Amino acid sequence: MQEFFGNLETMEIVLMIVPLVLLELGLKILCFSIIGNRGVRNLSELWWVAIVLLINTLGPIAFLLFGRKEH
Repeated sequence: MQEFFGNLETMEIVLMIVPLVLLELGLKILCFSIIGNRGVRNLSELWWVAIVLLINTLGPIAFLLFGRKEH
């Protein structure tokens, strides 16, 4: 692991990872909100919730591209 991060301190590594975690959490919250309020297409709501929850980053992106209903 030391080779990957070089001479970075632990706090520097955490500060690089926190924005990515917040982005992932924000995407999931957005998708769950859309699923609850507008509904879904192509699959059932349960399947989309599982995809968004279990497949990091690509799950929410897939839902936003293929799963949300157009209004």
